[in-house]
Amino acid sequence: MLKAQTQPDIAIAKKSSRFRLGRFFVLLASLTLIFLYLLLAPAISSEFYNANLLFIPVKYDKFNKWWHDREAQEVFFTNKKGNRLQGIYLPSEKNDRVVLMHHGQYGNTAFHLTNHKFLLQPQDGLFIYDYAGFGKSEGSPTIEGMADDARAAYDCLVTKLKIDPKTIVHYGVSLGTGPATLIASEKPCGGLILFSPYTSLKEASRSVHPFLNIYPDFLLTSYDFDTVANVKRLKAPLFIVHGVEDAAIPVRQADQIFKAAHEPKTFHRLEGQGHGLYLSDDLLTDLHRFVRNLR
Repeated sequence: MLKAQTQPDIAIAKKSSRFRLGRFFVLLASLTLIFLYLLLAPAISSEFYNANLLFIPVKYDKFNKWWHDREAQEVFFTNKKGNRLQGIYLPSEKNDRVVLMHHGQYGNTAFHLTNHKFLLQPQDGLFIYDYAGFGKSEGSPTIEGMADDARAAYDCLVTKLKIDPKTIVHYGVSLGTGPATLIASEKPCGGLILFSPYTSLKEASRSVHPFLNIYPDFLLTSYDFDTVANVKRLKAPLFIVHGVEDAAIPVRQADQIFKAAHEPKTFHRLEGQGHGLYLSDDLLTDLHRFVRNLR
């Protein structure tokens, strides 16, 4: 014989039902947050972060034959993916040294050549290239792709332009300091110049975008430039410039790189300066002397 439910039994059943429903919504909300956390992780949504935060490429279809009273050569080469990359070569009559420039996250070769006249010394050549997706270079930029592009640019200098590896001086600025140090540690070169370097992209990205601190290393990026580890393997002289008030890449990261490097090494810590650097005549004189004294 069935027992009729009493009023208290019905109330308990309703409370139990509401409790189960509440637990379901808490679980659903937790799973949704976990899903969004993972979905928005840089290592998973790398295309979004590459296109919106890390790289700021500017396409540029023209070729300017003259730069700062020097005739330029347009050079094309390919990376491992088969993308056609553009380089601009400004040789000198002597070509005692050839500076290989690895530029930052913004712009293209034309933009950076405009702002780097100080690298064009009468006796030295200059080679600058665009990463995939920048300027005339095909493809899309990625972190790992930057390493491939840098290797391809170095190989172009050595094999296509017949430059002696010992005369190549890598110059990396900001984002470009990672690939510059990597290639300088892997292949023969005369020297390495770093302006506003970072210890790793993971550390640099956390400094620029603090919200990324919620992610562990493995969710930030599947590939990174470990500048500290790479500079330990460097066999060439090193020259570093960094602004003490740099809000994008804290100067402590340059301190760590300099500490890890072998002699000979030089470090200019610019008091009162940020990420955009003002180069005094004394600093430029020291920089040019550094390049001249390389063996």
